[in-house]
Amino acid sequence: MYTIKTPATSANLGAGFDTLGIAFNLYNSFQVEKSTEIKLENIDEAYNNEDNLFLQAYKIACQKIGTYTPIHVIFDTQIPISRGLGSSASFITAGVIAASILHDEALSEEQIFQIAASIEGHPDNVAPCLHGGYCSSMKLDDTTSIIKSLTLDSSWKFTALIPEFTVNTNQARNILPNTYQRSDVAHNIASAILTSQALQEGNLRLLKVSSNDRIHEPYRKTLIHDFDTLKNIVTNDTSGVLLISGSGPTCLCIAKNELSPAAIQQIARLPHKWNVLPLQVANAGSEIRG
Repeated sequence: MYTIKTPATSANLGAGFDTLGIAFNLYNSFQVEKSTEIKLENIDEAYNNEDNLFLQAYKIACQKIGTYTPIHVIFDTQIPISRGLGSSASFITAGVIAASILHDEALSEEQIFQIAASIEGHPDNVAPCLHGGYCSSMKLDDTTSIIKSLTLDSSWKFTALIPEFTVNTNQARNILPNTYQRSDVAHNIASAILTSQALQEGNLRLLKVSSNDRIHEPYRKTLIHDFDTLKNIVTNDTSGVLLISGSGPTCLCIAKNELSPAAIQQIARLPHKWNVLPLQVANAGSEIRG
């Protein structure tokens, strides 16, 4: 059997809507082999069917390759589902990789990226999931995206704050307006550029100035219980920033200091059981063993 290991990702990073993403050391693992029938093991019954994103991605990639074999998959999933940490991208990327390695490495890394990004619908999670580290990506059309790996200063401390509740991705998409003021668009373009520069330089002052997103966070924060309270606790304690991870509800603290025990206790007393998880950047991206 082969083992495919794909990392969690946090996308958007404030103003970098559908563009910026980072891979972290929280993983899903998939043991895969050819089979005479489809067999999915160690997966919740709700996902043990044809709608499983891994299986869908595997079949689509097999169509691109031009051959198909049933597959046996053993799941070990550590990335929480519907929390804004790239679980969908992890499943999709792994499914495409599985199709390639089980059919004589039929796809290049570039082809894996393009197929996975087209299935996901946007590349901001797939890019760091596959390549690792800190990435900027852009969708050119329905089948083509481009990616650029960026430098990330080593002084940053990353902490995910993961609640017990979920936010439906479609709801998080639909809550966004269809049009924006020109001034808000210009603000976000500048903010995304400066955020990227701040993360590369380790410039906390610049990050704090540029992290005031106007495209998605003002709307999506209304779906996240305790958001304003959580933001006050985290930013006052670390002097860093708190951003919505992906479409939420997980939030990502980026700072030069880790959360103090006192702040963690404050967060633990919030009504919706927030889990505080320090993270390291996963520079290797997706990995294959076997």
